[in-house]
Amino acid sequence: MCGAVAALTTFLPWQTTAGASGAESVAGTSTSAGQLVLVVCLVTVGLVQVGWRPAWIGAGFGAATAIRELFDREADPAWGLGVVIAACVVATVLLVWDMFANVAGPGDDPGGPGGRGLSGPLGRRRG
Repeated sequence: MCGAVAALTTFLPWQTTAGASGAESVAGTSTSAGQLVLVVCLVTVGLVQVGWRPAWIGAGFGAATAIRELFDREADPAWGLGVVIAACVVATVLLVWDMFANVAGPGDDPGGPGGRGLSGPLGRRRG
């Protein structure tokens, strides 16, 4: 869900630039980094739906790309960029947590139910 929020937020203002007619708001999809974050977030959402555990890599890459845009010296960041960063970071944390929560311990029965240690916030795939 956080990946979908980040993808949708790329349509919001990401930057405020000084143009000929004063300050102009630039949407995330108008920048190359915003387009990259949109594609990566949509691919990550698809990977999560098929159950690919390392999908956190895509969410982390989206966060890193958005954070890089935050430190761009030519434009002032707008509120949409902050929402994208927050959504991507939360998605990365939740996906990493889910990945480690679904790992069986050394004494666990591989055919049995999962352990009770970390339940994980995304436990819907458990049997």
